[in-house]
Amino acid sequence: MIREIALDNRLPEAGAGFVWDDIGGDRPSPVLRPLCDGVSAAFTTRLGGVSIGPFTELNISFRVGDDESSVRANREIAGRAIGRAGVWSVVRQVHGPDVVAAAAPGELPDADGLWTQDPERTIAVAGADCVPVLAVAPGRVCVAHAGWRGLVAGVVERAVEAAGPRCSVFAGPAIGPCCYSVGAEVAASFADRFDAAVTDDGRHVDLWAAAASAAQRAGARSVSAARICTSCHDELFFSHRRDAGRTGRQALVARVVE
Repeated sequence: MIREIALDNRLPEAGAGFVWDDIGGDRPSPVLRPLCDGVSAAFTTRLGGVSIGPFTELNISFRVGDDESSVRANREIAGRAIGRAGVWSVVRQVHGPDVVAAAAPGELPDADGLWTQDPERTIAVAGADCVPVLAVAPGRVCVAHAGWRGLVAGVVERAVEAAGPRCSVFAGPAIGPCCYSVGAEVAASFADRFDAAVTDDGRHVDLWAAAASAAQRAGARSVSAARICTSCHDELFFSHRRDAGRTGRQALVARVVE
């Protein structure tokens, strides 16, 4: 059940299609929820976990140098957001276009998205500036990690294809065009691949606009973007660019609801 919570000075207003919720527990742990049927999903923040140092508090990645027991505890906390604690099915994210069927927990295929129609399986991707993308269709859910390379390579289109025709797509918190400056070559690759509006000045890229364009062209029924910048909100999100690579990761975690 979604318990929409009021905004405070840590919780910026999200785009249409999202509400703030709280996992509950000993300390505040806000998550951003997509408003969709048939799926329980949440975009986590950095608040409410047990990690310390640059990984404070709710880091969910084993690959950034955090204590493994802390990450396991954090994943249990994050899993409560969708009513399903326990082991997740994930991928080894490689900044590419591949989206695969969710494998058994413990298996790590090289890919940047995964999908399932199994209500007993929890799927997740991690990020700290890249766009976490959720695609929802009746009885099926797909999650994807969309950095600039993956966006240009077609990971969002693959996620829409995996979820099925006329799915609903939600693009979560990521680094915004306010903070995402790029070189001329990257800007040109976006201008060539997407509408020119994704890089108005040729120096900054709007990853949400690129994800929305890709999803719409792939046949998504609707697209919603949170438009909350991970780099701007240091108290709320990890950011790889802002923190010079020494930081934790948020999660997009989801499951099909019977």
